[in-house]
Amino acid sequence: MIEPREQPSPKSPTRRRWARARAALIAALAVVSPAGCGPRDVEPDDGHRLDVGANGRIEFAVESTEPIKRGFNTFHVRLTWTDSRDPAQRMKLRCYASMTSMGHGSVHEGTEIEPGLYEVADVPFGMGGLWDVQCRALTSSLIDEAAFEFDVH
Repeated sequence: MIEPREQPSPKSPTRRRWARARAALIAALAVVSPAGCGPRDVEPDDGHRLDVGANGRIEFAVESTEPIKRGFNTFHVRLTWTDSRDPAQRMKLRCYASMTSMGHGSVHEGTEIEPGLYEVADVPFGMGGLWDVQCRALTSSLIDEAAFEFDVH
Protein backbone atom coordinates (compact mmCIF):
# COMPACT_ATOMS: atom_id res chain seq x y z
CA MET A 1 0.00 0.00 0.00
CA ILE A 2 1.22 3.48 -0.88
CA GLU A 3 1.21 5.94 1.92
CA PRO A 4 -0.54 9.24 1.17
CA ARG A 5 1.74 12.24 0.97
CA GLU A 6 1.58 14.63 3.76
CA GLN A 7 -0.26 17.82 2.93
CA PRO A 8 1.77 20.93 3.72
CA SER A 9 0.47 22.96 6.55
CA PRO A 10 -1.77 25.91 5.54
CA LYS A 11 0.82 28.09 7.23
CA SER A 12 3.73 26.70 5.16
CA PRO A 13 5.64 29.05 2.80
CA THR A 14 4.78 26.85 -0.19
CA ARG A 15 1.03 27.07 0.44
CA ARG A 16 1.19 30.84 0.96
CA ARG A 17 3.17 31.30 -2.30
CA TRP A 18 0.60 29.29 -4.27
CA ALA A 19 -2.28 31.23 -2.72
CA ARG A 20 -0.62 34.58 -3.62
CA ALA A 21 0.10 33.39 -7.17
CA ARG A 22 -3.48 32.21 -7.64
CA ALA A 23 -4.87 35.53 -6.34
CA ALA A 24 -2.54 37.49 -8.65
CA LEU A 25 -3.63 35.42 -11.65
CA ILE A 26 -7.32 35.97 -10.89
CA ALA A 27 -6.73 39.72 -10.51
CA ALA A 28 -4.80 39.85 -13.80
CA LEU A 29 -7.56 38.01 -15.67
CA ALA A 30 -10.16 40.38 -14.25
CA VAL A 31 -8.19 43.38 -15.59
CA VAL A 32 -7.55 41.83 -19.02
CA SER A 33 -11.16 40.77 -19.67
CA PRO A 34 -13.50 43.19 -17.91
CA ALA A 35 -16.34 42.42 -20.35
CA GLY A 36 -16.07 38.70 -19.96
CA CYS A 37 -16.08 36.16 -22.76
CA GLY A 38 -17.79 36.57 -26.09
CA PRO A 39 -17.50 38.71 -29.21
CA ARG A 40 -16.45 42.32 -29.09
CA ASP A 41 -19.23 44.83 -29.65
CA VAL A 42 -17.63 46.56 -32.64
CA GLU A 43 -19.28 48.93 -35.09
CA PRO A 44 -19.09 47.39 -38.59
CA ASP A 45 -16.95 49.15 -41.20
CA ASP A 46 -19.28 51.08 -43.56
CA GLY A 47 -16.87 50.59 -46.46
CA HIS A 48 -16.69 54.25 -47.58
CA ARG A 49 -13.25 55.47 -48.68
CA LEU A 50 -11.99 58.43 -50.72
CA ASP A 51 -8.46 59.02 -51.99
CA VAL A 52 -6.55 60.49 -54.90
CA GLY A 53 -4.46 57.96 -56.77
CA ALA A 54 -0.70 57.70 -56.42
CA ASN A 55 -0.17 59.54 -59.74
CA GLY A 56 -2.62 62.30 -58.77
CA ARG A 57 -4.71 61.91 -61.94
CA ILE A 58 -7.84 60.14 -60.64
CA GLU A 59 -9.91 60.38 -57.47
CA PHE A 60 -11.19 57.01 -56.22
CA ALA A 61 -14.42 57.08 -54.21
CA VAL A 62 -15.13 53.57 -52.89
CA GLU A 63 -18.45 52.69 -51.33
CA SER A 64 -19.55 49.25 -50.15
CA THR A 65 -23.16 48.35 -50.98
CA GLU A 66 -23.55 47.16 -47.36
CA PRO A 67 -21.35 47.18 -44.24
CA ILE A 68 -18.11 45.21 -44.67
CA LYS A 69 -18.48 41.61 -43.56
CA ARG A 70 -16.89 38.19 -43.79
CA GLY A 71 -17.90 36.61 -47.05
CA PHE A 72 -18.64 38.32 -50.36
CA ASN A 73 -18.74 42.12 -50.59
CA THR A 74 -19.71 44.38 -53.51
CA PHE A 75 -18.20 47.82 -54.04
CA HIS A 76 -19.13 50.81 -56.17
CA VAL A 77 -16.09 52.80 -57.24
CA ARG A 78 -16.53 56.28 -58.71
CA LEU A 79 -13.56 57.43 -60.79
CA THR A 80 -13.20 61.18 -61.35
CA TRP A 81 -10.44 63.07 -63.19
CA THR A 82 -8.77 65.33 -60.62
CA ASP A 83 -8.06 68.17 -63.07
CA SER A 84 -11.50 68.51 -64.73
CA ARG A 85 -13.73 66.76 -62.13
CA ASP A 86 -15.31 64.83 -65.05
CA PRO A 87 -16.15 61.12 -64.70
CA ALA A 88 -13.34 58.83 -65.83
CA GLN A 89 -15.24 56.75 -68.37
CA ARG A 90 -14.45 53.58 -70.31
CA MET A 91 -11.60 52.66 -67.98
CA LYS A 92 -10.61 49.16 -67.06
CA LEU A 93 -10.91 48.95 -63.28
CA ARG A 94 -9.04 46.09 -61.66
CA CYS A 95 -9.10 45.51 -57.89
CA TYR A 96 -6.72 43.30 -55.93
CA ALA A 97 -8.00 42.19 -52.51
CA SER A 98 -5.46 40.65 -50.17
CA MET A 99 -4.82 39.69 -46.59
CA THR A 100 -1.06 39.53 -46.90
CA SER A 101 -0.49 38.28 -43.36
CA MET A 102 -2.37 35.07 -44.22
CA GLY A 103 -1.54 34.77 -47.92
CA HIS A 104 -5.13 35.26 -49.10
CA GLY A 105 -5.84 37.24 -52.24
CA SER A 106 -8.05 37.63 -55.30
CA VAL A 107 -8.36 39.79 -58.43
CA HIS A 108 -11.62 41.40 -59.58
CA GLU A 109 -12.65 43.36 -62.67
CA GLY A 110 -15.00 46.31 -62.36
CA THR A 111 -17.97 46.82 -64.67
CA GLU A 112 -18.98 50.36 -65.65
CA ILE A 113 -22.65 50.71 -64.64
CA GLU A 114 -22.92 54.42 -65.47
CA PRO A 115 -20.39 57.01 -66.69
CA GLY A 116 -17.49 56.92 -64.22
CA LEU A 117 -19.22 54.52 -61.78
CA TYR A 118 -17.93 50.95 -61.64
CA GLU A 119 -19.19 47.92 -59.73
CA VAL A 120 -16.76 45.37 -58.32
CA ALA A 121 -18.83 42.38 -57.23
CA ASP A 122 -18.21 39.36 -55.02
CA VAL A 123 -14.95 40.39 -53.36
CA PRO A 124 -14.34 37.61 -50.81
CA PHE A 125 -13.12 38.52 -47.33
CA GLY A 126 -12.76 34.97 -46.04
CA MET A 127 -11.83 35.80 -42.48
CA GLY A 128 -11.79 38.63 -39.99
CA GLY A 129 -8.85 41.01 -39.90
CA LEU A 130 -7.28 43.71 -42.05
CA TRP A 131 -7.76 43.41 -45.81
CA ASP A 132 -6.05 45.59 -48.41
CA VAL A 133 -7.86 46.46 -51.63
CA GLN A 134 -5.78 48.04 -54.36
CA CYS A 135 -7.74 49.64 -57.22
CA ARG A 136 -6.08 50.30 -60.57
CA ALA A 137 -7.59 52.41 -63.35
CA LEU A 138 -6.18 51.32 -66.69
CA THR A 139 -6.60 52.02 -70.38
CA SER A 140 -3.82 50.63 -72.54
CA SER A 141 -1.48 51.37 -69.62
CA LEU A 142 -1.73 52.23 -65.93
CA ILE A 143 -3.37 55.60 -65.39
CA ASP A 144 -3.60 55.66 -61.60
CA GLU A 145 -4.01 53.46 -58.53
CA ALA A 146 -5.09 53.78 -54.92
CA ALA A 147 -5.03 51.38 -51.96
CA PHE A 148 -7.62 51.06 -49.20
CA GLU A 149 -7.73 49.07 -45.96
CA PHE A 150 -10.84 47.41 -44.56
CA ASP A 151 -11.27 45.97 -41.06
CA VAL A 152 -13.41 42.84 -41.34
CA HIS A 153 -15.19 41.48 -38.25
